[in-house]
Formats: sequence, structure tokens, C-alpha cells
Amino acid sequence: MNLILKTLYIYISNLGIVVSEIFIAFFRALIKFPSKFFKFNKDSFSSAKTFFKRSIAFILATAVVAVSVVYLNSSSNKTKAVALMINGETIGYAQTRNDADHARALALNSLDFSGDGKISFEDVETDASNIKPADILSESIITRLAPDRIKVSEIYVDGEFLCAVKDRQAARKTFLSFLENSKKQYPNSVVSFAEEIAFAYAYYDEGDSSIWETKQLDLSLKTLGLLSIRHAECEKSLSTVEFETVDIQTNTLFVGDSRIRRVGKNGKEYAIDLVTYIGDKKVLSEHLMSVSVQKPVSQIIERGIRAESLSLGTYSVLQTTGYFCWPVVGLFTVTSPYGNRSLGYHRGIDISGANASGSLVVAGATGTVTEAGWSTGGYGNYVVIDHGNGVETLYAHMLDNSLMVSPGDIVTKGQAIGRVGNTGYSFGAHLHFEVRINGNKINPAPYLGLE
Repeated sequence: MNLILKTLYIYISNLGIVVSEIFIAFFRALIKFPSKFFKFNKDSFSSAKTFFKRSIAFILATAVVAVSVVYLNSSSNKTKAVALMINGETIGYAQTRNDADHARALALNSLDFSGDGKISFEDVETDASNIKPADILSESIITRLAPDRIKVSEIYVDGEFLCAVKDRQAARKTFLSFLENSKKQYPNSVVSFAEEIAFAYAYYDEGDSSIWETKQLDLSLKTLGLLSIRHAECEKSLSTVEFETVDIQTNTLFVGDSRIRRVGKNGKEYAIDLVTYIGDKKVLSEHLMSVSVQKPVSQIIERGIRAESLSLGTYSVLQTTGYFCWPVVGLFTVTSPYGNRSLGYHRGIDISGANASGSLVVAGATGTVTEAGWSTGGYGNYVVIDHGNGVETLYAHMLDNSLMVSPGDIVTKGQAIGRVGNTGYSFGAHLHFEVRINGNKINPAPYLGLE
């Protein structure tokens, strides 16, 4: 069909061109020989008659061309679509079958109606302007299937149905008015509903009792306590910032002595928090920023690291920077530290030096002797002292008949308890020294100021 029309269009166009050329030639002759047309005789009448014939032919040809062009243009603007029909009557056009199905589903769900036998589809061509979206088409279906239903807006509070209203905008204004009145109670806060308010379109019978008037909705909001008000505001509080204590070491003080070099001072700051309430109950607090009012001043404490010797009559004991004094008089070489070695894991340290045998072994700190004698576990002659709070020390491999204490004796720091020997599982004269915390053998080095 289109091919025939296009052929006709070309033919008529060519005809129009021919007619136009004739008309132009005639018009030129008219200008050139004006006297022949104004002279009333047989020849001039014949020329006028020819002029009118040609003019009429040109007008008719132009009309045919115009109608053809309009028809072809209208045909070219057609697009494929899907017609929605109810009982054979077209009520609208969808872009695709999916759109048509969606429109039908929306309509039937809104009506709670399962019988859709009256609705049918047909593939057609139509103007693009006739195609409508699914939601508009669904309303057309509802209008035809259920003319007695009216469109309303359902209102849900936190997912629970509250009511339906005819005028959604009026209902929204009612909620906003309720919220505005609540703002007067919290003038410095950001106010909102604690519950989620949602609207959804539906179709009800005109007299359905679930449909509320605006006045009924307003009265229910004010009297039934259906909604809670959430309000958030910035709160400022003054708090104390405690000072820090900084320790520094000094050789001007002996180990165990200390003095305050600078007294610390607490600072002050404002904390700004965004606090959210529902009613008068605080439900959330978010820290926004802190503003310092007065910075704290750290306290500086000097702690002594200077070692001193304890003079105990005929000998002197070295006071270390650790918790214990040095356990041997005159020997300062650690021949085997704590940890892994070829003979296995070493649970203490070995102390020796030139002419080690017979050197005095002293108590690392004040305590009570709990064990003293011969060990069957390889320690040889040994002593264990309990210093309280789960802290114990062990001294092993001492000379035969050199032990100077017995279980139950109370000894003081630096007191002689025996002499260095080579008894038990030992390869050369030395003192094996252990530190035990709650029964666990730990590295003695830090307690003797070695680390």
C-alpha cells in the first residue's frame, strides 16, 4: 500500500512541476503582451479561458500533492503498540506486552479482582502520542471494570494501616500541621515523626467506613497518641581533661627514689553532641566536636637510675636499676642468658668470673627462705626465697657446706646466703639465678637492670 502511495506521490509531483512551468510561461506572456488581455475581443476571451483552465488544473494538482504528503507523513508517524481492550472496546495503548500486562495486574490488584476475561490485548499501530504508561492505563481499566469505586489514599504508620482518605494533599497538610505544633514545644530542635508515614493509592467503595474525613484524621492525631515526636538538638557540656604523667630518668637520684619536677594540672573542654530524643527519652547521642577551654598540663616525675652499693660489714652489694640487687659479690659476667641454648631452654641466667668459686651469694631482696639444701633435679646446693606477691628467687650450684640459711629464715636484701660452687648439673663454678612469678620462670634480666 505504501509503495502505491509513494508512486502516486511521485507522479503527481511531476505533474505539478509541468503545470507550474506552463503557468510560469503563461504569466510571462501575460506581462509581455498586456494589451491582448485587456482588449475585449474573441482572441482575448480565448486567452482568458485558457488561463482559467490551466489555473484550475494547477490548483487541483497542488491539492492532490498536499493530501498525499499529509497522508504519507501521518503513515510514517505510526508506531507499533499494544491495544488494551475491554469487551472488544479499545481503552488505551501500551508500548509493549509487558507494559500491558503490568497495567492489567495493577488494576486487578487494586480491585482485588481475579476475573480478567474481559481484558484482551491486540498488536496494532498508532500515533506515539496515544501510548500511555502502565499506571494511567490501569486507572482506565479500573474505571471501566468498577465504575462505582473511587480512588483514595491509604495511610500507613510504621507499616500498620491507619485509614484511607480521599484527599491526599489535605492529609499531608494535617500531618505537617501536627508536626508544626510540636515544634513549639522544642523550638531549638530539629523535629520529625519517630514513626514512618507512608501513602498508597487504592480503590474503595464510596461508603467504606475506612475512609476518614480530614477532620477525623486531625482529631485522631491529637487525641489518640498515634504518633511520637523525635527531636534532635545540639547539647554542650563542660568536662575535665585529666593530665598525663610523664616519667623521665635521672642519674641524680638513686634507684627507687623519685621526685615531681612539674605538677600536673587538669584541663577543661566543651563537648558538643547531637542528642536525639523520642519524647523525653534519650535514644541516641553522637559526638560532633570538642572545643578546648583550658589545655591540661602534664605532670613530670623524675625517677632515679643511679646504682648504689649496700655496705654489709665486710662486703658491699651492688644495687641495680632493677627490683633486685646483684646476687653475687664481685662477679658480674653473665655467661649464659635466659632462653634457648645448645643444652636446652635456659630458665635463668648464669653469673661467673675470675676466681668464681667461693664468692658470696646474697639475697636479691628481703624475704622468707622456703627451700635450702640439696636438689635432686640438677640444682646441686640451692636456696629459694619468697619475696611476697607471688615473687620468688632461686640460687643454685653453691659449694657444699656453704649454705648459711635454713627454711623459715627471714633474710634481708643483700644478706649472704651461701657461696658460688659447681654442684649438681654444672660445668664450672657459677651461680644459676632464677626469678619466678606465681610459679612461672621468667627472664631475670629486667629485674637486675640488664634490660
